[in-house]
Amino acid sequence: MSDTHLLSDPSAQAWGHNPAENLALVMNALPAHVDVMVVTGDVVQDGSVEAYRLAQTLIEGRATHTYFVPGNHDDRDAMGAVLGPVEDLRVTPLSDRWTLVSVNTQWLGHDAGYIPVETLDRLRQHVEQVKTHLALCMHHPPISPCAQPECGLMGSDRLLRALRNGPVRVVLSGHVHQKFQTTRDGVTFLGAPSTFRQLRHGQHPHYTDTGEPPAAQLLRLHDNGDVECRYVTGRR
Repeated sequence: MSDTHLLSDPSAQAWGHNPAENLALVMNALPAHVDVMVVTGDVVQDGSVEAYRLAQTLIEGRATHTYFVPGNHDDRDAMGAVLGPVEDLRVTPLSDRWTLVSVNTQWLGHDAGYIPVETLDRLRQHVEQVKTHLALCMHHPPISPCAQPECGLMGSDRLLRALRNGPVRVVLSGHVHQKFQTTRDGVTFLGAPSTFRQLRHGQHPHYTDTGEPPAAQLLRLHDNGDVECRYVTGRR
């Protein structure tokens, strides 16, 4: 899931949507239990501890393991106080065939994302050493369907070079509030829809609400490295 944009008040609306209600609709549409749940950033809109507690309440207990990745709207201190330490790079074994790697692409003061050289070097070391397939998670898409700089990851070419001919099979991201899928150098790049609201880019105004329902991705990771993806839509 991505871009839940929760507010401290669960009854509050933003841009004509109730983030808490929309997230609840998506949660109800998911299977009763999943192995791993990843929220790829912009967990909350207002940076409040109360909003992170709401995220914890709405998502708690639906997966064996749940991981949150920060986005440009997230407050690192408040997020860490409720959901656990916000790490720049986290490596988590999922099985004897798959490893989950999450990268913090938050660039303070910017809507766009950025990965510091030190973090990218650490990621490159893991990519070179790991013996399993890798699923890489981050908020900002390295390959974005939106051409505006704030829609993606600055310096993404450095990351793409690090992934080439390696064990990364899929890159999961959010930020642009629309689902997308593309492949480069054998790596699948999947953009998650938002559980809050979907956006269309490139027109006037630049960000246009499509009116599409809240949604999430449901993935199946196969032992041979293949990835199946289907979309789960929240309905009233």
